[in-house]
Amino acid sequence: MKSLKPSDYETYRDELWLRRHENTCTWILGDQHYRTWADKDGQAILWIYGDPGCGKSVLSSFLTKEIIRGKTNQHCLAYFFCDDKDERLKTAHAILVNLLTQLLNQIPDAIKHFSTEHEYTTKKEKTAWSSGMLWRVFVRIINDAHRKQVNILIDALGTSPLII
Repeated sequence: MKSLKPSDYETYRDELWLRRHENTCTWILGDQHYRTWADKDGQAILWIYGDPGCGKSVLSSFLTKEIIRGKTNQHCLAYFFCDDKDERLKTAHAILVNLLTQLLNQIPDAIKHFSTEHEYTTKKEKTAWSSGMLWRVFVRIINDAHRKQVNILIDALGTSPLII
């Protein structure tokens, strides 16, 4: 789906990963809240909160790597790191574009969920997607009964104004 135009989310995550000191962040793997979340089938939210600058983004980059390492063919992961200092990385549209791009890479048949959007089906040349359209597609993919288990990680969501 070239028309989505995602950011370079892997580079951003890897830059955060490189900031961490060796053997830091591993504590979370034994944390009871994390274990409960990681072991749960179905929908669950793991909310990591703390003061600005305490390492939540570094911890999130660690978790993406851990989730990727442990995932099977029945799991997929999509993640996004919001950044209130970069206009391109702090909007609902940016979050959805990046999450959807990653989901499509891992669940190719999820493309079918785009074709039900009225604007897309009536104007095939359309390359701009509204946040509302992207949200509807995202919800359909997440709710698709034949899909893999989907893990979504969004870092610094509280720094982004989310208007869909």
